[in-house]
Amino acid sequence: MNSLKASTSITSVTLSSSFKLLALTAAVVLAGCSFKEDRNDIVVPIVDATPAQSSGSSSPVVYQGVDESDTYIYTVRPGDTLGTISQQYLGASSRYTELLKLNKLAPNDSIFVGQKLKLPTKGLTIPKESSYSKHSKSRQTVSTTASKESYPELEALIEAEEYNQAIQWTLNHEKLETSQSLQQKLVVAAKGQSEQYKRQQNTAEAEALLSGLISETPLSSANKAMLEAELSTLRAEQQLLTAKQYADRSQFDDSYELLLNAWNNVGKPLEENILFTTTRNKVSENYHQQALRLYRNQKLDDALEFWQKILAINPNDDLALVYQDRVKALQNKLDNL
Repeated sequence: MNSLKASTSITSVTLSSSFKLLALTAAVVLAGCSFKEDRNDIVVPIVDATPAQSSGSSSPVVYQGVDESDTYIYTVRPGDTLGTISQQYLGASSRYTELLKLNKLAPNDSIFVGQKLKLPTKGLTIPKESSYSKHSKSRQTVSTTASKESYPELEALIEAEEYNQAIQWTLNHEKLETSQSLQQKLVVAAKGQSEQYKRQQNTAEAEALLSGLISETPLSSANKAMLEAELSTLRAEQQLLTAKQYADRSQFDDSYELLLNAWNNVGKPLEENILFTTTRNKVSENYHQQALRLYRNQKLDDALEFWQKILAINPNDDLALVYQDRVKALQNKLDNL
């Protein structure tokens, strides 16, 4: 009798396990995917982790080359990025590579308000609100819109990219504390000098300059916030160099922690930093592969953890969003069986 009970118990356990396996398989099929179909151990193509940019053309512009003798001079304004400038003036954000070459910029270089950029005239469209001519000295328009105050000597220093002298001139001016126009010009000069330091690979000087101005200069909260944002970006860029080195050595978890910290401190402006996006794509691809292997082996919670980590540094990662929803749908079906 005991043998019969034990046999019945074993049979019940076996049937229960078989039922759960069948239920899981059915849930997977209902969700429109199959573990069996996904078991091939191949590299899965990863969707580009950068958010899609809207474009006026139906396909990306392929860059073939740029003639430096035929260019349009553009002055960088607040909120500009190479991508937005390319989108607005050249019809596609993907043409930012032409701006990199024309202006001798590295992929991880940032741009600053008041900077002059060369734009190719091929495919150039000047927005109606812009009245700049091809050869205009457009940097002369910097910072005069918010105030009628005029400081020709200071503006000449900024025009000549003598940023350190411009900073000292502004700091010595008696109206600095009360003049928004002077404060805005100080911010322009500080960003310009910081950029020069970075190109000289002297980031310590850039950080000291920005930190000193933030702590010791009587600035409005808005102007101080602009310098703080510049300092945060500078520090994040240093982390990104280390993050890339980690990713190149396949130390993806170490790279991820630095990317996450940079993203939390700076946020969306990093989308225009090629060093950030390329390193993020490399880490995300590795995490996608790990998640898909776990997914194929029915370890849904572990797979979901990887996709959620990807979304923490790129909320617009299409593949992670798809699989996150898919896993959650499977889990809900299993919970309701």
